[in-house]
Amino acid sequence: MRIRRAEARDLPSILAVEKACFSRDVAFPADTTSFLLDEATTLVAEDDEVTGFVMGFVNGEWSKVVTLDVLPERRREGLGKKLMEALEEEFVSQGARATLLEVSVENREALALYVKLGYAKAVLVEDYYGTGKDAHLMMKRLEEIGAPMRK
Repeated sequence: MRIRRAEARDLPSILAVEKACFSRDVAFPADTTSFLLDEATTLVAEDDEVTGFVMGFVNGEWSKVVTLDVLPERRREGLGKKLMEALEEEFVSQGARATLLEVSVENREALALYVKLGYAKAVLVEDYYGTGKDAHLMMKRLEEIGAPMRK
């Protein structure tokens, strides 16, 4: 498995992973995903095919994880952790000192991953994913992250 920067040709694979990971009411539509691929820092994990991806932005000293997706059949292999660590390195290389993300209060696996990576719950965001579907806003300081990812 390797992690690399996403390219335009990865869009169909990224859309397939997004569809496999999130219900239709939560998944990003194709046009939004295409926009994010063009504008966000996007990294993919791949073997022979894309098995996961992560997207995020940097604005000054703050960064934001937009989404982390790993195919359900490939979870619990450390791909999400590796993708997040690589994205955090990219954030630091772009000047970020802290990062934010939102995660469903019901997504216990993702919550456990983010806590393991050093994220702390900052605030509960009610109805973030729709009526009655709350999220935790989580934060992490990035000062201790290592050198930027190499291509």
